[in-house]
Amino acid sequence: MNTYAEISLEAIKYNIGEIKKLISPGKKFMAVTKANAYGHGAAAVSRAAVEAGADYLGVANLREALELREAGILSPILILTESPTSVTDEIIQHGLTQTIYSFSEAKALSDEADKRKKPVRVHIKIDTGMGRVGVAPSEATAFITKVSSLPGLSIEGVFTHFAVAEDPEDHFTRQQFEKFQQIASKLQNIPLRHSANSAAVLFHPETHLDMVRVGLMMYGLYPQGNSRRLINLKPALSFKSRITYLKKVPAGTPISYGRTYVTAFETTVATIPVGYADGYSRRLSNRGQVIIRGRRYPIVGNVTMDLVMVNVGEAKVEVGDEVILIGEQNGQLISADEIANLEGTISYEVVCSIGKRVPRIYQ
Repeated sequence: MNTYAEISLEAIKYNIGEIKKLISPGKKFMAVTKANAYGHGAAAVSRAAVEAGADYLGVANLREALELREAGILSPILILTESPTSVTDEIIQHGLTQTIYSFSEAKALSDEADKRKKPVRVHIKIDTGMGRVGVAPSEATAFITKVSSLPGLSIEGVFTHFAVAEDPEDHFTRQQFEKFQQIASKLQNIPLRHSANSAAVLFHPETHLDMVRVGLMMYGLYPQGNSRRLINLKPALSFKSRITYLKKVPAGTPISYGRTYVTAFETTVATIPVGYADGYSRRLSNRGQVIIRGRRYPIVGNVTMDLVMVNVGEAKVEVGDEVILIGEQNGQLISADEIANLEGTISYEVVCSIGKRVPRIYQ
């Protein structure tokens, strides 16, 4: 196995423990494990999160929820967006909790629940400013009243999602929260009001309510801003490979597709079996670095589908040496944030992009 992602489940448990110190006792903790647990592996991470005290799991769709059920995970699972009305039977059969924000979804769930004589838990999403999905605040009270009249539905929760919670000074989060509270404070017999994501857990403690939804920080990654000053987290993921080929080349040798790099002097080029098909972005061509034997070396030429080339100069390296793409070795660190800055994106995308053909090794 040359290229793999190493996942520390102990780091995930540690991070959950640190995050829980920021929230009051009695508030529930949702571990967001959608998108294959942000590239870390949904089943293994979900089990670790539950062991660390997560009360709820959050996923993006039915397929992700069923993957956890098939792995034997029986904890409450919230599907964070609506599902097609054609799969209401599976939602109820597997005891899943469904987000709703349209009456057609609510009616389909009600009909199936009534037919099976088995109630289904739902959470209603209110769009207070994210602009994606959810009931408009002006329609929310009427919508909730209408849904409440449907048989077989247990309205367990109501929630919203913040657009700019990473900025402690931004007034928009406060405006979103006030809109949400104007609705949620009037509701009775709904036990779970939730709005806080990772950034809001740090920067907006007033938004913690009955449950917080934590994704990014659980994996040891930080929201934007000065969040490192507020909590100490351990990155759970390292992305590693090995040198599979070494070749000494003369000055003037072009490297990789497009001849975007030409050696200026005689040097040694190491080939690493990782590429954009594995989630190592082509945007790192001639920009990224790797760590070998505790030293940094540059990526040269264009990143290809399956391989990258590294200029190791005259360094004493060997075929089989470990290569750090993301992670730490001998005091040198390449973080997901560093990679994200080079790619012009965010750490979420970096870890989520690590491909499924990359094995996950759990510690």
